[in-house]
Amino acid sequence: MNEKEYIQYRGFRNIYDEEGNAIGFEFRHRLSYYRGVWLSQLRVGRVIVDGEEILAESGNITWIINGVEYTPEEMAKDNVHMWEMTVPATVRVKKPGGLAQGYHDIAIRYGYTSSYMPPIMDQFDDSVEKIAVFGGNTKKRRMLIV
Repeated sequence: MNEKEYIQYRGFRNIYDEEGNAIGFEFRHRLSYYRGVWLSQLRVGRVIVDGEEILAESGNITWIINGVEYTPEEMAKDNVHMWEMTVPATVRVKKPGGLAQGYHDIAIRYGYTSSYMPPIMDQFDDSVEKIAVFGGNTKKRRMLIV
């Protein structure tokens, strides 16, 4: 069952390599659009954790949708698979050492195209201030990792 908030508490955790070293963290995120979107419609922006911005083009962010892990570049080319509104995606972020135990502010920026929107309204600009965006596609939540 999905939580009301877009960023889900369930699934927020550090990720580890084979030797048990924390190599990053991940969290689940549900889609804010009521119809679902094709992966090629997604415009992946950045993840902000405790004020630190991790850019999509850094190669440190992947999305897991329906059990398949995608880079932003792979999603941009995929017009076969869809992210349904009822299925949360897992956003995986590489960050050496992961996150310390305690509270963290997590935010994610992304956009998506819509065939019925005029091109001027269908632009995603990830360079704008991280909280004020078109379409409300910045989601932020204070999370606890234990």
